[in-house]
Amino acid sequence: MANILPIKGLRFSSEAGWDYSKIITPPYDVITAERQEELYNKSPYNVIRLEYPKSLPGDNHQQNKYTRAAAVFKEWIEEKILIKEKKPAIYLYEQHFSYDEKRYIRKSLFCGVELSPFEEGIIVPHEETMSKPKADRLELLRHCRTNFSPIFGLYKDRDKYVERYAEQQKKNQDPIVNFVDEDGQKHVVWAITNEPFINTLKDFFKEKNIYIADGHHRYETALEFYRENQAKNNNPERYSHTLMSLVNIYDEGLLAFPTHRLLTARNVKSQELLQSLAQYFSIEEYPGPSERKMLLSLLDKSLKGADERELKLGLYTPEKKIYILTINKELQHDNKLFPWLDTFILQELVLTNILHNKADLDFLRDEWETKLRVDRGLADFAFFVNKPAIETIIGLAKQGVRMPQKSTYFFPKFVTGLVILQLGTV
Repeated sequence: MANILPIKGLRFSSEAGWDYSKIITPPYDVITAERQEELYNKSPYNVIRLEYPKSLPGDNHQQNKYTRAAAVFKEWIEEKILIKEKKPAIYLYEQHFSYDEKRYIRKSLFCGVELSPFEEGIIVPHEETMSKPKADRLELLRHCRTNFSPIFGLYKDRDKYVERYAEQQKKNQDPIVNFVDEDGQKHVVWAITNEPFINTLKDFFKEKNIYIADGHHRYETALEFYRENQAKNNNPERYSHTLMSLVNIYDEGLLAFPTHRLLTARNVKSQELLQSLAQYFSIEEYPGPSERKMLLSLLDKSLKGADERELKLGLYTPEKKIYILTINKELQHDNKLFPWLDTFILQELVLTNILHNKADLDFLRDEWETKLRVDRGLADFAFFVNKPAIETIIGLAKQGVRMPQKSTYFFPKFVTGLVILQLGTV
């Protein structure tokens, strides 16, 4: 099944005393223009310059954000700002964080993973992708030939064999990275070069599938880049793998949240939308919550725990009203065309059947910020969805079913800048 590889990762030089809290970034897909500027100003060595470089006036084919990223990357290697591991390693990573006043530790492995087309069933996607992000990531990969951030992969290990074995390795050596970032998250990384450990993990994953939790665009881009080099007979084996961080689906620190939908459909009025929704849903009306706790309480009571017998969505309108939509009973058995989950219901019955896919979409995890976007006139409607269970995501993925884009939000995101993979250096 899956073939994992130890890698000679690049990382920021500890001898130079870099403050990791100032040089890491979130992944590119959650970075706004304002956040991008903040990260640029944090440090001249912030990895934003590689992962998500700025466009500038006058950019052209010869000089642009991708060529600048490649030039900076080359300079940082030459100046030993980035140093390469001397021996191939599998990296053990702990991300310590808080959510809802509770502390968690998410444990994972940084390693290379051999690319495999989705139809082979070894690496399994769970979400649809969009063309624009893939084009951007492909252009960056063509210029830098490097994975700056890991793809987030999941695997099944109910007995936590990998975790128990990894804990023994951590006791035998000091971490190579250990810091607390500005959000209060603690990041600890160990580089394990022990060959028996590496070989044991390689054998373990030969019996496993890897499910992509986050990074579908980057994985499809890696496949495309590999195929390009195959067609050119340009040492394709150098590009036959990609950087992943692998997490056990039974890890206590693996948290997944829903991603809510913001719709901009200027020609659609609230009453018109509600009338159309009534053909599929029973509708309960509530005044719009004036506080975050009120909103969370209503959604928690109304949406959480709903299953295929009583699927529900939340709708917030510009009139500051919230509606709980419950799927009509006569539709409950008519689920042959798509899986009976709220994100599919929203996609098929609302976005496609009612709005004919003409509404502009945006996605947010935070419920209160989603509501405020409508209040501020930045969107016309907000739809709230419930999170699917991770076992449900995996089960659908194994059946070859891809959920609508942005169906899940795994929290927290993996940061960029801890381990970098320059392709061809496993």
